[in-house]
Amino acid sequence: MLAMVEKPEAVEADNSVEWRDNGERWVVDSRHNAPGLDSFMSHVHRLGGEQIQFATFQPAAFRRYGRNYKVTSRLSLDEREAAAIVNHLYGADGMARLQGGQDINVMYVIGVPRKEVLRFRVNITPAVTSQGIGVHAVIRPVKDLPPPLEMQNVEPGIMANFRMSKGLMIVSGATGSGKSTLIGGMTMAKLMDPDGHRNIIECAEPIEFLLDRVRSRTSTITQSEIPRNLPSFDAFMEGAMRRQPTDIIVGECRKPEHMRATIHAAISGHATATTLHAETVSLTMQRIASLLPPEQLKDQMIALAQALRLVINQRLVPTPEGRWTPLREFLFCDAEYRRRLATARADDWPQITMEALESTGQTYARAIENALKEGRIDEETAEMVRREIQ
Repeated sequence: MLAMVEKPEAVEADNSVEWRDNGERWVVDSRHNAPGLDSFMSHVHRLGGEQIQFATFQPAAFRRYGRNYKVTSRLSLDEREAAAIVNHLYGADGMARLQGGQDINVMYVIGVPRKEVLRFRVNITPAVTSQGIGVHAVIRPVKDLPPPLEMQNVEPGIMANFRMSKGLMIVSGATGSGKSTLIGGMTMAKLMDPDGHRNIIECAEPIEFLLDRVRSRTSTITQSEIPRNLPSFDAFMEGAMRRQPTDIIVGECRKPEHMRATIHAAISGHATATTLHAETVSLTMQRIASLLPPEQLKDQMIALAQALRLVINQRLVPTPEGRWTPLREFLFCDAEYRRRLATARADDWPQITMEALESTGQTYARAIENALKEGRIDEETAEMVRREIQ
């Protein structure tokens, strides 16, 4: 049965997005058998969709190239179906966890014929609705391996500086802007370098790209997931100092303890990389300062200023063909810039960063002009981004 997806208004019908629904239940037996769920999620993964949504009292939906599609062949999700999906994705205590006021952040894997594996990053949050308490599951398909850097339109300035031997690289951007994909591509490049001799360790909540399958001649990688393998980032960092890595990747800095652990890694002589949520490079610096513990602010600011080597902010924008292309603002943090940060107040960091971007980095204004010249975006998209960064 086809024709199950409601197309957005003013968008030409596209049969390629249609899901063949065989009428199977979303979940038959939690943690064991979810034929409808696995079929729908596999379909979206293969389409290259960005996001799947399940919300109580609403139809299932997915997002592809910035457009939403709703499954209209089924009734809206009732409480029983929502609970079954949550417990299947997480475990028998999934609903109990949500009812206790905690969210869920895990990976979900579907094994399909010919040993193919489809992976999904799952976040589930309790929600309130007009019909009572519900849940909201946002599921992001994860590619098997990150695309090579040459397929990610990575600028020469970044290519020349990401293989650092020590110090901190931060990749920032909104949710779904490709931060993990960019770091994953960089990690792949390091692993494939025959002269690399890197020992890379990564900790994330959760791990997106499993890179142990990459056959490297001279480098190694091990990855740990919070809280599946270790209880916290602090626990990971405590052990990391005894494992003699050359590179440490901290999946995402969301809390002060994440930022503290990341700085500790960077000032200990390791090449360290992490991600942050921020809209520009200068706002990234503001976000960093907000994550530093107030009682340690001065010391941590100095340590961070000494460690910084590269800050990248990325956003995905539509191409004329309706797909995505990256735009990036970035700054290589030279000695003069680090010195200015170390002697300035946190409130002055954004302004110092804006000045450095203009003189030695790449601003979004330059990124827009480059993308226009390359034909990756049109003037309408360029103007949209200019308004966003004002």
